[in-house]
Order: sequence, then structure tokens, then C-alpha cells
Amino acid sequence: MTWKGVIIGESLDDKKILKLVKIVSTRKSFLEAEKKKGRMKLHSIEVSDERKAEFVTKAELAIKQGWYMHIVKDDSIVIIFRKKNFEFRKKEKDKMKMAVDYGISIGIHPGQMEIMPLFENPFG
Repeated sequence: MTWKGVIIGESLDDKKILKLVKIVSTRKSFLEAEKKKGRMKLHSIEVSDERKAEFVTKAELAIKQGWYMHIVKDDSIVIIFRKKNFEFRKKEKDKMKMAVDYGISIGIHPGQMEIMPLFENPFG
């Protein structure tokens, strides 16, 4: 089974992380409630089960502080920040709240921390 998610090109300190994923599509868009940052390059990605652990470990080092990326499979999600990740299931609301609170605490706009819709649409 495949994990699906989004990587924002401008969020990366190290773009080599893109070599670990299959890029399904790329589009340019504004972030929710942050048009002042300009258009961003959003990569819809897939990661195999076999590469998931390596991807998460390397993604924690590749992403800039104050950003996050996610991968979803069925009712499981991994939210990846700089040097930190949260992995939980859709029904684990307490863990989801911890991830959201952490993201907001490091400066991510609350409008970008809406996790529930990602289970239905991992490509955002």
C-alpha cells in the first residue's frame, strides 16, 4: 500500500528528499490564509511502505523550521515537522490535537493545521 501526501517545494532546505518519493503531480497555489507568501509549488507525492521510515527520518531534516508535510494511508497519518513527527490514526483526537498545537506553537497558521480533511484528500 502507498502513503500519499504533499510536499511544498519552498518548505525544503534539502530538495534531495524528493528522490525518495514518486511525484504524482505538481501545481502552484497559495497557502490557506497566507497569500502574502506568494504562490507555492505543491508536489503531490506517494511513498511506498518500504521507504516510509527512511522518508520520515530524512524529511524531518529536509524541511525548514516553521513548516510541515504529511503522508496519509487509510486512517493513519504522519505529520512531519523539523526534527519532530506525529503519527496517529484518525480516531486518535488527542494525538491530532498535540500535532496541531505543536504546529501552531512553531508559527504555522492555524488555517493550515486542519488535519481531518487530509484523511479524505491526502493531496490537499
